[in-house]
Amino acid sequence: MRQLKLIVFITLTFLVGCGPKIKNDASIGTIEKKTYQSLVDKLTEDLKRKFGGNMYQNEKITAIEIGDGIRIGIPNGTTYTFMKDNSKFIKGDLNNDKLSDLVIRADYTEGRGQGVKKYFLYLQKGDAYEFFGESNADALVAENCRKAHLLTGIFNLDSIAGGLLVGNTIYQGNHENYYTDYSYRCDTEKYKLDTVTKKLVMVYQSDLLKKNDTTDVYEKVEIR
Repeated sequence: MRQLKLIVFITLTFLVGCGPKIKNDASIGTIEKKTYQSLVDKLTEDLKRKFGGNMYQNEKITAIEIGDGIRIGIPNGTTYTFMKDNSKFIKGDLNNDKLSDLVIRADYTEGRGQGVKKYFLYLQKGDAYEFFGESNADALVAENCRKAHLLTGIFNLDSIAGGLLVGNTIYQGNHENYYTDYSYRCDTEKYKLDTVTKKLVMVYQSDLLKKNDTTDVYEKVEIR
């Protein structure tokens, strides 16, 4: 009987030890995909609560394939769109604990307004990822816009390196008439995650550039 218990214990230990593990590199595996599905489920439930009084709208809150993406939400209403492939994931150490954390990105729209990128941040805890916070790509650069007297901007996350979110940002000037016109840009911006305030703080910004309307060449802008 004692031998049987020992065999069962060893077998269970082996099975637990052979479960999926997070790899501390850029690879996307089972746990990352489970984290994404958990996020989709949470967003779906949040939308159903939001439109809880409207059964017609509630029934339409399902995942729909559109081109290269998966859209969740109300058509012409609040929606989240994720890429079908692994490009929605970015891995890297966000809090300098030498463990790979996870960012899942989506395109977010509300009503018929312009869409914006949204970043969902997860920190690695044991054999899973724990949701830490989220950030809108336009809100992230709002202070930069204020200082440079620009209308709005969109931060495009490229990678996570050295505990920093690294990407580029396109900016729209107050003079630009169409909402897709962004004639300003910064080729590199870096943001650090403050784990106390749960905010992303800019720690580096390359020169602000503006596209010359005549030559189409980007030129440095002096900020006053």
